[in-house]
Amino acid sequence: MTTSSLLALLMVGTAVLLFSDTAFGFDRGSISSSSKPSALSRREFLLAGATAPTAMLALLPFMAQAKDTPTALSEEYRQGTAALADMEEAAPVPKEAYKKLPSGVIYADLRQGKDVVATEGSKVNLQWVLRKSNGYFVDSSERNADVPFIFTIGDGTAIAGVDEAVRGIKAGGVRRILIPPSLAYVQGLEDGKPGPLPYGFGPRQQMRRVQNVRADVPGEYIFLEVQATRIR
Repeated sequence: MTTSSLLALLMVGTAVLLFSDTAFGFDRGSISSSSKPSALSRREFLLAGATAPTAMLALLPFMAQAKDTPTALSEEYRQGTAALADMEEAAPVPKEAYKKLPSGVIYADLRQGKDVVATEGSKVNLQWVLRKSNGYFVDSSERNADVPFIFTIGDGTAIAGVDEAVRGIKAGGVRRILIPPSLAYVQGLEDGKPGPLPYGFGPRQQMRRVQNVRADVPGEYIFLEVQATRIR
C-alpha cells in the first residue's frame, strides 16, 4: 500500500473514531458500566466535521483510478483484427469468411484446427471471450483461471447459438461467433443455465441488459470467440 493511501485510511479512521466516540457522548478514557454520556464539545464537533471531508478528498484519486479502468478492448479488437490471446493472425477477417446459418447465427474461422471434428454428441472444451456488439469486453475464461467451458453438443448445456456454431470446428481451431439474443441467454444467466456463462454480478448484468433491452434491436448480436482446446 502506498504512503498516500495509508494516509488516507488513517485520516478516515481518525474521523470515524472522533465522530463515533464523541458524537454519541462516550469518553474512551472512562468507559465503565456506570459511565454517562458527556456532551460533545464545539472543538471536537468541528474537528470531526473538518476531518471527514479531507479524508474523502484524499481518496478521490483512487476512486477515479478505479472508475477509469478500461473496460473496452482496443480498436483493433473491435474491428476484428485480434481475437483470443496468443493469436498469430493479425489481418482483418474478410467478409467472405463469415458464414450465416439459417438460424441467424454467423461465424468465421480465425484459425483452422486439425484432426478431431466436433459433431453431434462430441464433448468439447472451449476457451472463450465474450463481448457485446459494440466490442466492449464482458468476460472470458482467461480471466477466470482459464477454466474452459465443457459441454456435449446437443445436450442443451450450451446456449443455442454456441451449440450450433461449434459443429464442424476441429481441435485447436478458433472461431468467431455472432449470436442473436434470441439464441443466446434466453433461459437466464444464473448458475446452472446454458453457457458459457460470464462470471460475477457485473458481467452477467451486462448480458441481462442485452437480453432484456436490446433483444429486438436489428443487427444486435453477442460476440463470442471460442477455441476448441479438446474434442472427444
